[in-house]
Amino acid sequence: MSLPFLISCKLPAVRLYELDDGRFQLIEQGPIASWMSGYRYLLVERKLALFLHELDLERVRQEPVVLFNRATGEEMHTHVRLHVSQFFTENMLPDIPLEGLRLLAFNDQYYFASPELKDCLEAGPFSYLQFSEGLRGFAGNVL
Repeated sequence: MSLPFLISCKLPAVRLYELDDGRFQLIEQGPIASWMSGYRYLLVERKLALFLHELDLERVRQEPVVLFNRATGEEMHTHVRLHVSQFFTENMLPDIPLEGLRLLAFNDQYYFASPELKDCLEAGPFSYLQFSEGLRGFAGNVL
C-alpha cells in the first residue's frame, strides 16, 4: 500500500497567529522558516510557491500573505499562503488517491505529499524539507 508523506521543515520557525485582517503576527522573535504550518494555515517561501504553482497542483490555491512583527512594526512579504482543499482523515489513509502530484491536508494542520510530489520536491532546491511516510509520529506510530 502506498502512503502519503508528511512534509515538515528541518529549520526552526516562530509561531504565528492569524489576525482578523489576514496578516500573520509573529508570536515570538526568532527565525522565519521557509515552510511554516499550523492550525488552518500553510505558509511557504515564494520560491517554493512558484515551484508548486508551475506543477499545477489540483485543489491548491495560493495567495500572498503578510508576516507582521508587532515588536518592530515590520511587515514582511516573503511568503505565500497555500490553501489545500484535499483533506483526509486517519480512516481514509488506505484509500487516498495518491497518483500524480498531490498535496493533502490532515487535521487542518499537517500537510502531506503524494509519492510523486515528494520526489519532485526532493529533486528541487528545497533541502530544508523533510518527509516521513504515513502517520509515523502520530498516534503512537500506527501506520
